[in-house]
Amino acid sequence: MVRILLRGPLNVSEISDVLRLSQSNVSHNLKNLLDAGIVIRKGRGSWVYYRLNRHDPVIRILIESIAAGASSIENHDADMSELTRCYASRRMESKQFFDRIATEWDHVSDLMPDPESYISDVLEMFPVDALILDAGCGSGELVLRLARRGTSVIGVDQSQEMISEAGKKLFAKCHNKNVELRLGTAEHFPVADSSVDGVIAHMLLHHLGEPPAFFTEAARVCLPGALCAVIELLPHDNADLKRTHGDLWPGLDLDEVRDWMMNAGFKIENKYITDDGRAFILSGILEERNGNG
Repeated sequence: MVRILLRGPLNVSEISDVLRLSQSNVSHNLKNLLDAGIVIRKGRGSWVYYRLNRHDPVIRILIESIAAGASSIENHDADMSELTRCYASRRMESKQFFDRIATEWDHVSDLMPDPESYISDVLEMFPVDALILDAGCGSGELVLRLARRGTSVIGVDQSQEMISEAGKKLFAKCHNKNVELRLGTAEHFPVADSSVDGVIAHMLLHHLGEPPAFFTEAARVCLPGALCAVIELLPHDNADLKRTHGDLWPGLDLDEVRDWMMNAGFKIENKYITDDGRAFILSGILEERNGNG
């Protein structure tokens, strides 16, 4: 269980499927791991995930020891194959949701924090003459805002229906020719290495099957010194968001997201909570790559 949790949080059903164990067996062993302080439980009701407790220094040493020998543990290849299938299933669930909801997306956001209270400040972090990647661009609202400033933008989304809606919006409201929409995922951007001046992810991570992979991709496509900015929900227990917005995660822990960003090579620049207390904004600068300048 610890080995498969090294890659990221999982719920009881997912752990059961990956390890081919009964849910009662999984729940029993998770209780032991919880009592030992090795895992942390997040969420409520049926929306509960377990993740490794990397904040305790003693537990972190134990986790690192397991990670070093993970490939020698029995059934490694089979478990990794099932884990990959689990993440693929999450991505497909999210994609199918947004394909269905694309034409209504701009009208179902009442439960989300109001972006007007913070989005202008976030966009001002990016130079006007930069090339910015909008990851998970959805119906294109941020692409439109950036383009109207005269900024060059690449909008990427996994849903063809969302890309189509964004294209309609841009055609009707924007004349900036330096805007491009591309079909792709946040784990595999259709963008060349070291080619953009910044990446922005607005309310994206809680829709991703594997959120840490976003930062790895952001670091790949960014030039050294580029800014990555994330606006994301804090942990919550609002089940209506899962139902109406297709959320995979009940918000995310700010410190955990900060660690993902730093591990990918970004130096944290800004970290703060929005005025309504429901979301956080985190930004970091990509540091020079060793050997690549």
